[in-house]
Amino acid sequence: MKDTLYIWIFGSLLSVVWGENLYELLQSRSDLSQFADLVTKDELVLTLLKFRQGTLFAPTNDAIQMHRGPKDSNFLLYHLSNVALTLDKLEQSVTSELPGNPPLWVTRRKIPESEDFEHFINNAKVIEADVKGTTQSQEQQVLHIIDEALESTVPVNKDSSLSNPDALRLLEKANAFGLSGMQVTDFFQRIIATDRTKIFSTPGGSTFFIPVNKGFETVSREKVDSKVVDGHVVPGAVIFTRASIPGRPIKTLTFGDNIKVTLAMNNDSIPGSPGGYQPSVQSNTRSGDYNHPKGVVISSIVKANIPVKNGVVHLIEKPLVVIDKDMVNFLKGIEERNGRLQEFYKVVKDYAPDFMEEITRAGELTLFAPSNDAFINADQDILSRLLANSEKLREVLQLHLVRRRVSSDDIELRTVVEVDTADRHRKLYFNAIGQLSNRTLTVEGGGVNATIVQGDIAALNGLVHIVDKILGIPSASMLDKILSDPMMSDSATLGSQSGFNLRLGDTNRKYTYFVPSNDAWLKIQRNHASTHKKLFMGGFGYQSEQALEHHLLIGRGMKIADLEELFQNSKSDRTQIQMLRGRLNLRVEKTQGDYYIERDGIRARVIRPDVQCTNGVIHVIDEVLIHPRDVSVSSSSTRELSVLASIFSSVLAFRSL
Repeated sequence: MKDTLYIWIFGSLLSVVWGENLYELLQSRSDLSQFADLVTKDELVLTLLKFRQGTLFAPTNDAIQMHRGPKDSNFLLYHLSNVALTLDKLEQSVTSELPGNPPLWVTRRKIPESEDFEHFINNAKVIEADVKGTTQSQEQQVLHIIDEALESTVPVNKDSSLSNPDALRLLEKANAFGLSGMQVTDFFQRIIATDRTKIFSTPGGSTFFIPVNKGFETVSREKVDSKVVDGHVVPGAVIFTRASIPGRPIKTLTFGDNIKVTLAMNNDSIPGSPGGYQPSVQSNTRSGDYNHPKGVVISSIVKANIPVKNGVVHLIEKPLVVIDKDMVNFLKGIEERNGRLQEFYKVVKDYAPDFMEEITRAGELTLFAPSNDAFINADQDILSRLLANSEKLREVLQLHLVRRRVSSDDIELRTVVEVDTADRHRKLYFNAIGQLSNRTLTVEGGGVNATIVQGDIAALNGLVHIVDKILGIPSASMLDKILSDPMMSDSATLGSQSGFNLRLGDTNRKYTYFVPSNDAWLKIQRNHASTHKKLFMGGFGYQSEQALEHHLLIGRGMKIADLEELFQNSKSDRTQIQMLRGRLNLRVEKTQGDYYIERDGIRARVIRPDVQCTNGVIHVIDEVLIHPRDVSVSSSSTRELSVLASIFSSVLAFRSL
């Protein structure tokens, strides 16, 4: 009698905790009404939800409306498992009730800048979890609500022998699974020829990227050897597109002592495409050999998220790892597949065809190509004027072109910090920011600092780096530039002690500013520390302003080519320019690729010419262009006079070294 009472009490408690059965839970939710209607019409599924333990992944009404496949009994059974599992109990996969019991793949991903995690079932995100229910016989049930309907891989002819296929079986019988419109026979034949079939039938959970036949039109099949085939497989990780971490590299089966290939998935911004994005995958051969050169190959995903018994399959437009095009044909291919450089290619094709010819004639080269977003985010008025001026457009495009290979490793390891461009007057300057495991690589050209958002895309004759800004189209005022640029921070600090910096924010006037670099000031600090300290301590704003005014030209924004032309036209060894304070006796010379500015015996190297701003041009120099006579000091301030005398004596003493 007591046992019966205990069972009754325990059952009552369970009914309070777990509540209604799964079908009743569905009916009580207006946001799940469409899935509930489908269940009502299916006697088998209705019975399972009422009377048996299980877990249901129920798609919302919006998800049901977006689903274009059949909504039959198999569709419903694929959303159901026969074990009650709360979110914390979910492992890598859950067995579904679809005939053949194919797995549902679970991804647990940390939310950025949070301690929480989000969960995905195949490609669907769990938006509400752990809604508990119970059957009449007190068996536990769990409802999870998802934002996308689950799509199973079932044969179109209902052939039970093809239920729950692995990746190899899917490739063998691609037509039976409705993939006839995307033939994969060429890659499947290479799998057989290289004796790699076992990889695609091995149990467990892996991700397989399968190129369609069309991608072999420009790729020699013999180049797809065993290393290339293995480079299309990520072992031990089932990666659906939405659950992936964009840009995160993951090791492939080709990751040994000699050849190392990683894959990373992305969502590329494509103007005019459905949703504005196109999923893609990129291979990165980080270490290679003669037959497998280093570099990145990007391929669009043409059919994503095909679940199989041993993971997930993504069909892609062309083989990875294999470098098959020169740079011109790579860019032409961008237009055909609406890639992330589509806007750049349109500009080159429609407004600067001679630039494409220059790329064709060049040997080894590196192209820093602005992304679609770079064109979308650029000042459209400035961009329109640029496109209308073929000479200026050519200068800007040449700033993006380097006649040698510059890899991400070169930039990250600081083996290359600056490099000449096809624009003979301007260089590119590189930097690597952040920790080694999470470096951001930047490139500056023409005063614009851009981030490399995709590096090392390999072509037969060079590399392409995708950048997030158009180089040479300034977006910052001179004030914004000196305040944000670490190389000019000391001059910015000195100018902030008075009203000098304020004029640099005036976008209604044009300026040319010869800015002493931090190293230029450091030369004084190293030899005369106390003098440097007094100048920068903030008590001599008038004198610091006088010193900087000798470096500033008002009324014109002169690039290095303009200065060079002015000097040559003077037919003298010097020419005078009226600065904000005093005249600058200018002498410009180019020695071994570097420009030098000479002013009254002080010779300064231009270490960064033509840093363009919205209101002028900055030239960063490695010396301070002042003499004692350039600065006037009030006779009432003996202390200030002493400081300035010390400063200028230090400068002169240093020049004589």
